[in-house]
Amino acid sequence: MNEIIHSGTVQTLARTNLKSKIKDHKFCAISMKLAANFMLVLATFTACSAQVVDRMVAVVNRQVILQSELEQTAHVECLLQGKPLDELTAAEMQAVLDRMIDQALLQQQIVNTAIMDPAPQEISSHLREARAQIPGAATDDQWRGLLNSYGVTQQDVENQIAAQLRILRFIDLRFRTLARVDRAAISNYYTEKLLPELRKQGAPEPPLEQVSGKIEKILTEQRIDELLSSWLQTLRSQARIQKLNAAARPVAGVAQ
Repeated sequence: MNEIIHSGTVQTLARTNLKSKIKDHKFCAISMKLAANFMLVLATFTACSAQVVDRMVAVVNRQVILQSELEQTAHVECLLQGKPLDELTAAEMQAVLDRMIDQALLQQQIVNTAIMDPAPQEISSHLREARAQIPGAATDDQWRGLLNSYGVTQQDVENQIAAQLRILRFIDLRFRTLARVDRAAISNYYTEKLLPELRKQGAPEPPLEQVSGKIEKILTEQRIDELLSSWLQTLRSQARIQKLNAAARPVAGVAQ
């Protein structure tokens, strides 16, 4: 009888232990699954946190200018000017942003951008001219090294050149006919500005007929600049422009 009771007790204990093990196994499995899910969520969150969040630095009539666009534009400008990035100040970054705002206002006025787009050959020509003015950009290897040091690509440079050419073409089309210069203005410039400057330098004095074409070009460009400045003031007054605080923060490599 005792053996039967003992045997039954052993079997009961065995079943209890088996159930306990099964329960523990299920608990461990669930715990491991929850832990795995938690680690997956944590890894996703960490990866998202590690990514650089692009900031808006300005909004121009619903057109957003991002911090990355500001930095890229500034870096390309420094490259084309042969200026080291560590000499770029926060004030100069603000000036770049102001130019980008003006550029955005002008681009918004272009109805048909296709007729303003420069040809690839024109972009390549301007890029060659720009490279010729940059110290240490003579060879392709040197040029690639400079691009890498400024954190930009050749496509970035070409895109910026294309945007500038597009806007210059639009400005010329809009204002060239309004910036006509008469003979009186050319004569006044010759006698009041050119001749005094030449005499100060002790240089020969060419006749008016010889330099009238160059003077006309100078005066025309000055007049276009005046018309453009006035129009930009009007566009700014009519636009909704919001500068955000992120723009005031200097980017990497920017001097204080």
